[in-house]
Amino acid sequence: MDNLTVFTEFLLMDVTGSRELQVLQGVLFLVIYLGALTGNLLTVTVIVTDTRLHSPMYFFISNVALLDLGSISVVVPRSILNSMTGRKTISLTDCAAQIFLSILFAAVEISLLVVMSYDRYVAICHPLHYGLIITPSLCSQATAGSWASGLVYSAVHTGALFRLPFTKTNVIQQFFCDIPQILRISSPDVQHSEFIMVVVDHGRWTDMDNLTVFTEFLLMDVTASPELQVLQGVLFLVIYLGALTGNLLTVTVIVTDTSLHSPMYFFISNVALLDLGSISVVVPRSIVNSMTGRKTISLTECAAQIFLSILFASVEISLLVVMSYDRYVAICHPLHYGLIFTPSLCSQARAGSWACGLVYSAVHTGALFRLPFTKTNVIQQFFCDIPQILRISSSDVQHSEFIMVVVCTCFVLACAGFIFISYINIFSTVLQMHSLEARNKAISTCAPQLSILFLFFIAGLVAVLGPTTKKPSLRNLLTAMFYTMVPHS
Repeated sequence: MDNLTVFTEFLLMDVTGSRELQVLQGVLFLVIYLGALTGNLLTVTVIVTDTRLHSPMYFFISNVALLDLGSISVVVPRSILNSMTGRKTISLTDCAAQIFLSILFAAVEISLLVVMSYDRYVAICHPLHYGLIITPSLCSQATAGSWASGLVYSAVHTGALFRLPFTKTNVIQQFFCDIPQILRISSPDVQHSEFIMVVVDHGRWTDMDNLTVFTEFLLMDVTASPELQVLQGVLFLVIYLGALTGNLLTVTVIVTDTSLHSPMYFFISNVALLDLGSISVVVPRSIVNSMTGRKTISLTECAAQIFLSILFASVEISLLVVMSYDRYVAICHPLHYGLIFTPSLCSQARAGSWACGLVYSAVHTGALFRLPFTKTNVIQQFFCDIPQILRISSSDVQHSEFIMVVVCTCFVLACAGFIFISYINIFSTVLQMHSLEARNKAISTCAPQLSILFLFFIAGLVAVLGPTTKKPSLRNLLTAMFYTMVPHS
């Protein structure tokens, strides 16, 4: 034992060595924490102040809200501080406290969820006996029992994890003290004493010191010829100037012409701005790279490209859904149109689309860049493309990304289904119109949105179904140009 090093503090690992990304991570954590803090405190405040909610069901809901607030407060505030200051160490005592409190809040919440399910069972299946069974006394006893069992289980579990000193290593491959990570670096006796064994890849990080962690990527050109690279840059410039002119002209005409101040054109102008933002994420830098022969992009800039691309795409999908509903109401229920699509609803729809896009983009980008890149830094594309980032990422990221892709696919299919049903109803109504002029007018109002929809979904299918580029070629360049530039031009 005298020859072993006994660790009294642990080293937490960051997603990246880049200070900019660490600060971005801290800001993201802060936004999520403030949202959780506001939501849970608001829930508790409303339940406490509104006497109509003084019932067993809401009593348990308020307790669960406090537990959720406690759970997120165990890890996130310290993680925010660490990200902002660059601090990476945590003492053995603080680590044990994190584990203890995390297990405690989780165990108490599970117990309360069981009690809540029984409360709903009695309320719905035996309503006449509800007041006799679920009394205030029983509620207090159930809450106290949940805390007592949680305290016992948490104390036993934490004691079992920390009963022997840590002598293997003090590196925790996570931004907080996580049970699987503590098991990974604990002694065999501790691992054997755990009732539920967590499968941990012990060799995942053991050779980390022998790997190269890349902080910038190498973008590939179709050709090594400087003349063709300049020609490519000129082609990109022409396309970008065309997109810039077209979208700005669309927005200017809609803003200046008072006859176009309607919900339909409000959404079209927003989509035009999104298209302009989407094409500006990739093309200007690609033009500069082609003209100067530069081929590198930093990790931070690559993450920013991915974040903004996902953001603009997800916001545009949301707005296209709203636009299809706008046309459905205008054509199928014209008398109610002014009552439904008010300026307030339009602003709320736009704000909701941006909020959803920001959350999804932040989660998706964080999942892609949560682990360092050690395989290679060569991106077989002229910009940071999600399939290319996945190709060079670790297997853990690829597995988690698969889940994100499934969720995204379900969301997109739901949106496409809603849009499809809306336009089926629209065209059914149009076909029932007796006046040819009314039919033509109704179809003409749908034409701009249908063209946007067609280009957007065709580009999405090309981007998703196209093969991942393994070497640069003219075909891959044209394919990438189609789904990054054509829909926004």
